[in-house]
Amino acid sequence: METQTFWRSGAFKILVFLSGIVILSAILAPPIYFGGKHIVAKGWLEGGFLEGLNGSLDRAKFSRYFNRAVLVSALLLLWPTLKWMNAGRREKVGIKAFLQLEPNPAWWRHCLLGFVVAGGTLLLLGAFYLHQGWYESRDAGKTLARILLQAVGTGFAVGFLEEFVFRGALQAVLARVLKPIPLFFTIAVFFAVIHFFNAPPTLEIGPVTWGTGFWMVGRIFQYFLSQFADPYFLLSEFAVLFAIGLVLGYTRMKTGSLWLGIGLHAGWVFGVKTLSPMTSRAFERAEMMPWLGDTLRVGLVSTLVVLLTGLGVWLFLRKSPRDPFAEHEK
Repeated sequence: METQTFWRSGAFKILVFLSGIVILSAILAPPIYFGGKHIVAKGWLEGGFLEGLNGSLDRAKFSRYFNRAVLVSALLLLWPTLKWMNAGRREKVGIKAFLQLEPNPAWWRHCLLGFVVAGGTLLLLGAFYLHQGWYESRDAGKTLARILLQAVGTGFAVGFLEEFVFRGALQAVLARVLKPIPLFFTIAVFFAVIHFFNAPPTLEIGPVTWGTGFWMVGRIFQYFLSQFADPYFLLSEFAVLFAIGLVLGYTRMKTGSLWLGIGLHAGWVFGVKTLSPMTSRAFERAEMMPWLGDTLRVGLVSTLVVLLTGLGVWLFLRKSPRDPFAEHEK
């Protein structure tokens, strides 16, 4: 009886959902890689607003394409999972109700505010690093206007995609089996963890074939587990993304909307993508780790800045009557 209950439980369905994402990612990664490189070769995105995306597609290795295949797989499997979880219910739940998102009349103001606050704080942090001599300027090989345009495009592309996947689709699925507070921390941890679901930087992949995705899965799991044995990694890299996940999760649960989170997410990406081409660290890693890193995405100082931004978000939203941790009907 217990076995039968488990096979029909929400926990089992979520386990199948997550396993399906891994398998489908391994299948989709090669064609996505081939497609991205084909787009670059044809020059379809050169110039204009999508120049940054074109550069990313050109520079990205197969491991980067695999990461994007994970997000695409989550989106593709969302609707079948929703239908499966609703199986046997008298009242079918549509996609809008399932995601538990509410209309946000101030969506564009929230999005713009989040972008300005998150991007602005990171740029100020970068300016402080330059003033202290911890970072030094370098030739980016492109104009400032082009760097900014690419950073804006990449920021909003990543913000829209990742917020819909993590705070939209995945949160909606896990909300079927978790109470709000455990859900809040689980999504933040998963958001941070998935960003390190990468192959080793020195891994030689060789020619990409249709089976490279499954080969990559094995290498990723090996490297993934090894990273968490390094305390400096936990303090300097994981901590930043975990803090970002907490802030974004709170905005989603407090506003019932993704727009403020999209703006914040886009702003943080914008800040990193703007400073990274124009600066480089001027210190040995052992001197400043875990406080500072190669980019603004790494370091306990960046973690503190993200948490202070979260405090500002909390103050901004404190008068809203919505209880972010109220339980919803499952």
